[in-house]
Amino acid sequence: MSTLILSGAIAGLVYGLVACAIVFVYRASRTVNLAQGDIGMVAAFVFLSLSVRGDLPVALGVAAALACGGLVGWLMNRLVISPLGERDQGTGLVVTLALASILQLAALQIWGGSAYHFPPWFGDWAGVTIAGLTLRGPEVLALGVSLLFVLGGSVLYQRSRLGLRLRAVSESRQAAATLGVHVKRISGYAWLLGGVMSAAAALLIAPLTRFDPHFMFAVMTSALVAALLAGFKSFPVAMGAAVLIGVLRNVVGFQFSTAGVDEVLLLAFAIAVLLVKPPAALRTVT
Repeated sequence: MSTLILSGAIAGLVYGLVACAIVFVYRASRTVNLAQGDIGMVAAFVFLSLSVRGDLPVALGVAAALACGGLVGWLMNRLVISPLGERDQGTGLVVTLALASILQLAALQIWGGSAYHFPPWFGDWAGVTIAGLTLRGPEVLALGVSLLFVLGGSVLYQRSRLGLRLRAVSESRQAAATLGVHVKRISGYAWLLGGVMSAAAALLIAPLTRFDPHFMFAVMTSALVAALLAGFKSFPVAMGAAVLIGVLRNVVGFQFSTAGVDEVLLLAFAIAVLLVKPPAALRTVT
């Protein structure tokens, strides 16, 4: 059971990367991006094509996948979201859901709907055992990279000039514009960074799950619920909620043999939260 909880917590850290990307994008552009997970899915398939089925070195393939995630996120904002201007949240949800569907259809056309073998990071390395708990190689990498992203993102958001501008835009777009902040440019940076985070999450989780064009659905569901619990505002709450969700999903999946029970319970919980106390992100535009 301890190993089950630990592996669930590590999966939760990966969910947390996507949850923080959702919060990041929302705070900068007031858009709940339902395509966040599929951005990562496309990036992971780019890595598969370049470095698994192709001859590009792994390091360059990872860099290309991260760049792809950032580019797709930036283009979504530049070509679709930004031109919409001020809008209600319903419009934003419909548009990003359509973008997610487009990415899914594109992936199915290019790579097909079959599952692929995504080789584990570090090859046949069995992982490490600490205090009787065994972590596989991909889990060790997921733990380390997730923590690095959390630390790096915190430093960027709290201590850099870009972070200062992002915080200004998240507090008040009008006030930030009055102070000379280029709001649309900052929103573009947020979508770019959110895409990179989603790409990283997809690369980390791919060896641990069935790898096909739908493999990020469970990650996105968990991340969206975590962001919802955080009110689309708090990064620490989003990450903490994602870790808890990861643990609960593992435990529920272990206790119930029927596939999909954890998904149903998670969606039911999300609907209950929305009915009882919908966050401001889904009520108004500020």
